[in-house]
Amino acid sequence: MRKPLVWVLMGGFLVISVVYWQDPWLWRNYVRFFSSGDPVNVEILIPDEGIRGDGSFVLPVATPAARTIPVETFAAMHDYAEEYGTHALITVHNGIIQDEWYADHWQADQLTQSQSMHKSLMGVFVGIAIEDGMIDSVDEPVGKWITEWANDSRGEITLRNLMVMSSGLGQYEFSLNPFDDGVKWLNSGRSIEAILRTPLADWEQGSQWDYNNINSELLGMVLERAYGKRYSELLRDKLWAPMGGDRARVHTDSPGGRAYTSCCLAAPAMDWVRVGMMLLNKGEVNGHRVVSEQWIEEMIQPSQAASFYGYQVWLGAGTPPLGMDGYGEGRGSSGAIVTEPFAAQDTWMTWGRGQQHVYIVPSENLIVVRLGPALGREPIKPGYDVPRLINLAVRGLHKQEMAGEQ
Repeated sequence: MRKPLVWVLMGGFLVISVVYWQDPWLWRNYVRFFSSGDPVNVEILIPDEGIRGDGSFVLPVATPAARTIPVETFAAMHDYAEEYGTHALITVHNGIIQDEWYADHWQADQLTQSQSMHKSLMGVFVGIAIEDGMIDSVDEPVGKWITEWANDSRGEITLRNLMVMSSGLGQYEFSLNPFDDGVKWLNSGRSIEAILRTPLADWEQGSQWDYNNINSELLGMVLERAYGKRYSELLRDKLWAPMGGDRARVHTDSPGGRAYTSCCLAAPAMDWVRVGMMLLNKGEVNGHRVVSEQWIEEMIQPSQAASFYGYQVWLGAGTPPLGMDGYGEGRGSSGAIVTEPFAAQDTWMTWGRGQQHVYIVPSENLIVVRLGPALGREPIKPGYDVPRLINLAVRGLHKQEMAGEQ
């Protein structure tokens, strides 16, 4: 009786070993998923690759007497930030830091996960690649670089439709099945295989808006293949170094493997301020032209499929009601709500799960960066009002201006 049991156990161990070693990072990430989510500590995704800038771009800080936004406004913003477990909240007006707030559990040099804020950099990098001559046009088909789809109808999807979330690709639904591609595209050490298996949806590209992480992953693959370089090199050379950034860590599917570009860029809050300054200044930061002014203008034009979305960025003027095909519940936003329009209709923003935001208001020369926990099943409690912080800042700015006129 013992021998058959031993053989069964040995056979089971062999099968488990083979399955594990075929894709060890899948199983490591799968286990980590159930223990992820830390409200007060740095959340690290491994494996990753680090990059560094020289930290040369340092914004001036307003003295209390020179603040352009009332102190009571910042008190209200801090209260709201604390209510929703925020790590960092920074407000910049006219290129001057008006307020830099960190929770008691947080330090300025600690890294926060971007989640889908990273997508907005794909919009920037496509523009850089066009200006570098690596890409001819946003209307080129993805099959030019994703050669695995060269003879496939998916290869006809344009870069434009990837950027505006109108690719016509199907969705991978959330799953706990480790053998499902809905798990593998973000957890497998061979994530490219799951990404390339993404099927087409039952609608034509360009005909509707459908927020899909795979679109941004494909854009990252296009960039790497167009330049013939690793994404971490592009991030360092084309953005982090020119903008005088500090440091960042890019999550990869395996050591030396493919970088995730729909999420998973860790950086300190001030580096997101630097990104915001580049976007606000229409491609220029730290004395360097990162991308043309014309490209930033093109990025923030509403797409035909959605008035609230441009090239991987969110537009405040077209905010849809929740429950429609806009952002909100069921769109990765962790139960966000929108109770009112943006006070400045030219507001636009990056947006990551857990309510990671860089809010940009060109008409007011204003930036607000909000960062907090990003991982786990519920990184932020439901009910976060998306326009709340930026609206407080805009109204406080107007209040101060009116007081100065009296």
